[in-house]
Amino acid sequence: MRLLAFLLFFINCLHISVHAAAPPALVPQTGRTTCYETTDTVKSTCAGTGRDGDTLSGVAWPKPRFRDNVNQAITDTLTGLVWSRDANPAGEYKTWQQALDYVKALNSKNYLGHNDWRLPNINELESLVNKQSDLATWFSSLGFSAVRVDYYWTSTTYASHTLYAWAVSMYSGIVAGRNKTDISYVWPVRSGDSGVLTLAKTGQTACHDASGTAITCAGTGQDGELQTGVAWPHPRFEDNGDQTMRDGLTGLVWTQDGRAPGPAACSPGTNKTQQGALDYVQCLNTHEFLGKSDWRLPNTNELTSLVNRGQPDSAAHLNSLGFSHVEASCYWSSSTYADATWNAWSVNMHDGAVTSFDKKHDINAWPVRDGKQENQMRAKRDLQED
Repeated sequence: MRLLAFLLFFINCLHISVHAAAPPALVPQTGRTTCYETTDTVKSTCAGTGRDGDTLSGVAWPKPRFRDNVNQAITDTLTGLVWSRDANPAGEYKTWQQALDYVKALNSKNYLGHNDWRLPNINELESLVNKQSDLATWFSSLGFSAVRVDYYWTSTTYASHTLYAWAVSMYSGIVAGRNKTDISYVWPVRSGDSGVLTLAKTGQTACHDASGTAITCAGTGQDGELQTGVAWPHPRFEDNGDQTMRDGLTGLVWTQDGRAPGPAACSPGTNKTQQGALDYVQCLNTHEFLGKSDWRLPNTNELTSLVNRGQPDSAAHLNSLGFSHVEASCYWSSSTYADATWNAWSVNMHDGAVTSFDKKHDINAWPVRDGKQENQMRAKRDLQED
């Protein structure tokens, strides 16, 4: 009987391990490894700062991250995406519609032997940003050519104002909405081999023309048509019943209250400088807020993962899904801004813009955890439901 009980226990444990799959769209690291004071002074060590360079949260980048395919294309082994080595094959600026049309023309000509190129969506283009270094110099060191220190178009419409589309600066990494009649550069991408992780869908399902008018998606090449990436689980967010919410897409666990909750000793509920936000999270851990001592200030990628690019107001959308007090304004990340290290990255939870502020500026703070324990509990519950 004891042997039988042991075998059953072993089989159950084995079964759990098989079913305990990772969340479908794990968040990658940002690339940031050094830490700075509130000025441009490098800290002697990142340890204990709670900054991005200390926590290094997210999936580590493979080494080497990029593989030269010897056919004028380069594969990102982190995401599996294949980019043209020439980051400016068009040789000139394009309006947003011209960028979409240009990629269609590449496919008609079987560019580099393939006809499945696309204008990258915002998640795909932003995945190239290294928060540690000067982007143009970094890309050149990896074998890319003609990287312009300017904005590049994505296929994702800016949901708050649909006559705009999202663009990413390959000078600084800023993510901003630009009028579709403005001009930016084009960097085509296609799906390739499996990467270390797969990027999530952006949330966008509709399509709009250059005037902002809703149109049928078929044949547009827009994000709303292609919807590349991992599908979001339904429901995406789960109320853990302990004032936290688990993101079934990324596995991250956020406080249910998006406005700096916590004990009075931590001065919750108010805007903070970046250092104030880091100190606040450290206070949460000292007081074991909600029974946990592994809270952190999220890095830029973690904050951005909450944004729904199909919604005009991600804060309102999150509040409708069980969160509370998510502000339609900017939130601090733990990531320093490489081009002006007295600044740090922030994410606007209204429209999803990713930009920087002086670290002495007062904005919102929202703590997060890895949620490994919650993910294991979810896996066991899924097993029981099976």
